[in-house]
Amino acid sequence: MNNEEGKSEIDKLNETLYSRTRYEEVKDDRHQVKPARPDGRTGGEFDTSNVRETWQSPALDEVLKGEREVPQTNAFMKKVFVFAVLFFIATIIVAGFVFLGGANFISSKNVEVTVLGPSIVSAGEVLELGINIANKNNADLELANLSIQYPPGSRNPSNTAEALTFSKEELGAINAGAEASRNVRAVLLGSIGETKEFKFSVEYRVKGSNATFYKDKLFEVVIGNAPVTVSAESPEFVTSGEEFETEVSVVLNSPDILRDVVLKAEYPYGYAVSLSQPAAILDNNIWMLGDLSPGDKKTVKIRGRLSGQNEEERTFRFYVGVSGGGASRNLKIALASILNTVAISRPAIGLNISFNGEDVSSYVAPAARSISTSIRFQNNLPDKLLNPRLEVRLSGAALDKSTITAFNGGFYDSLNSKIVWQLTNSLGVQELAPGDASQINFNFSSLPKEVLTSSNFDISLNFTLSGTPVGSSNQISVSESRTVKIASQINLASKVLRSIGPFTNRGPMPPKVETETTCTVILSVGNTQGDIVQANVTARLGPGVKWIGAASAASEDISYNAVSNTVTWDLGTLSSGSGFSSTGREVAFQIGLTPSTSQIGTVPVLVSGITFIGQDTETGLEVRATNPPLSTRLTSDPSFIQGDDIVVK
Repeated sequence: MNNEEGKSEIDKLNETLYSRTRYEEVKDDRHQVKPARPDGRTGGEFDTSNVRETWQSPALDEVLKGEREVPQTNAFMKKVFVFAVLFFIATIIVAGFVFLGGANFISSKNVEVTVLGPSIVSAGEVLELGINIANKNNADLELANLSIQYPPGSRNPSNTAEALTFSKEELGAINAGAEASRNVRAVLLGSIGETKEFKFSVEYRVKGSNATFYKDKLFEVVIGNAPVTVSAESPEFVTSGEEFETEVSVVLNSPDILRDVVLKAEYPYGYAVSLSQPAAILDNNIWMLGDLSPGDKKTVKIRGRLSGQNEEERTFRFYVGVSGGGASRNLKIALASILNTVAISRPAIGLNISFNGEDVSSYVAPAARSISTSIRFQNNLPDKLLNPRLEVRLSGAALDKSTITAFNGGFYDSLNSKIVWQLTNSLGVQELAPGDASQINFNFSSLPKEVLTSSNFDISLNFTLSGTPVGSSNQISVSESRTVKIASQINLASKVLRSIGPFTNRGPMPPKVETETTCTVILSVGNTQGDIVQANVTARLGPGVKWIGAASAASEDISYNAVSNTVTWDLGTLSSGSGFSSTGREVAFQIGLTPSTSQIGTVPVLVSGITFIGQDTETGLEVRATNPPLSTRLTSDPSFIQGDDIVVK
């Protein structure tokens, strides 16, 4: 049965509308209306009165009517939408009015911070700035504060050793339309052309709000001039390996005192410092010059040697500034600097001297110790050097002339205290070809410490090598000088007494088990020459020994540490000649020994580890001396009897 049968025209139309193949297979199922003529034949005018209207239905009419009608907008919702848009626009206008500084609102743009002061200032001079805070709002500013962040290098004008980093000051309330003013004073330190930036911050609140508001202002100052000038003087040309002196001067140009001034040197490659005056406080290149008053001049002299190739140039740089204050010793802020260039020239004759293998301008040696001296020479001329002659002169009251011994054919002239060598080449001819080099040696020593005094502890040596170049009648020469310093000799003595001394001693002798026996310990120190600083003597008490007390001159400082069981004698400075040309230093203290049964038949140690330590101001070296332990064998006491040192039951 055909499914198409029995379907209404509406059903067929719906099926066609929702068909997937509607546009693929076009099918026209409409009735073909052919024109009908009154006579029943086709063609010409046709009569539509008989056309069927069965395709129309009430349901289709409703659908078509709904598609043709346009929905009507609700008038109330339209009013709500218009109101929302207008409210949004009004909100934006009000917010902009508030943030851009409305007449009755607080705005940070209406808080004006003005800084009055110079844009250029000399380093080290007092900078004065005026800060003005204007409230151009129509409301009051409450709890206002002014904070200042200072740039690095800012100092307190009242005390330039005190750094300024941050400050905060209460301004209180600033009424609407009112102003507040403050003055700031600071000393700026820095290099010429350096820019320093201050940051001023105003912090405030407004009535009815807990929020805190800020207004910042930056102010820059440029360093125009330095408060100090630095200059350096040294030879324009130096010989490689030859000692020379550089003098650095610092002058204060500022009208105010500059505190904690520091000089720092940067040395070129190949340079070694021999000594400086005054002595450097750190690494041989930092000097603390202290406080400088207007017009003050400080000078530092540096001696050293520069090694390098011929015609090379080496540059020294010197900085002057201030330290960080307090215990700081380093250069914190540089105020001025200078470059000093030195050219290296090759000497006609090379001469190098060493003592016991050390090539130094000032050598330190113990008294009576043999010093082996080596002299290496070389002809740097393009021609031969004829009749070369080397002479060494030795002088100084500390020199022991009887110990001078020359080698390599040298002749010692004891009358004139000099050694002379007629130099020859490898063939024994008295000439040195270009580049010829050789070495000669001699030995000497100082007098024993017992005969040295406080004024004769240096030995001076002057070396001169001379000769005549081929084709010239003029003699050329090169000279060097060296100093040998005799190290301070400490005479440390210690002894134990019982029957004599500043204390009255008690107890059995020989010592008896579990019974206390007291003794007196005497320590004394002497110094041959050269002041010794930071000097002290330490000693440790033995087992079963206790500290009782001390008796010494009022100027002596002696103490006992029960935790370490150690006695310390702080001498401070031990003057040159103490115990020799002047009275020596001495202290005495009393101890008590209570032997144990384990010590029966033994000789107990009363004091051990007796050590002297100090620093020689002439050489800068540590001076140390020790003594053997002290026991109950009281060999220094006149009443001591052999056997009384052994503990009995």
